[in-house]
Amino acid sequence: PPTPPPPSPPPPTPPPPDVTTEDFELGAHLLLSRETCQKVPDVPIEVSDLGDGVIVTATVTSDHAASPRMTLFVNEVDKGTTSGVSNGDRVQVEVCTPASYGAEEVFTLHYGNHDDSVT
Repeated sequence: PPTPPPPSPPPPTPPPPDVTTEDFELGAHLLLSRETCQKVPDVPIEVSDLGDGVIVTATVTSDHAASPRMTLFVNEVDKGTTSGVSNGDRVQVEVCTPASYGAEEVFTLHYGNHDDSVT
């Protein structure tokens, strides 16, 4: 009997999704009165330069374990500390101060291949 043709090779693996984002800055330092909150930066960061349709995770962290004084906002909606973001989303971090004076905390926003911190 005739031999069947060899199986065709599998299709090439598609390239990984492009998670490169435009660099962003939150600002270096923020001085707030006690028990106040402020969103940084003043103008929301617009997510851009991701691959078409790519969603990456945005997270906000603190150098204080389990700090309750930070909130991630995506398109003006409170997302806690983590959310998926894609091109066109607008991101801000709300930071709050405790009741005590002299507190210092470093908050870091990360998404795609970039991160930045504000103290």
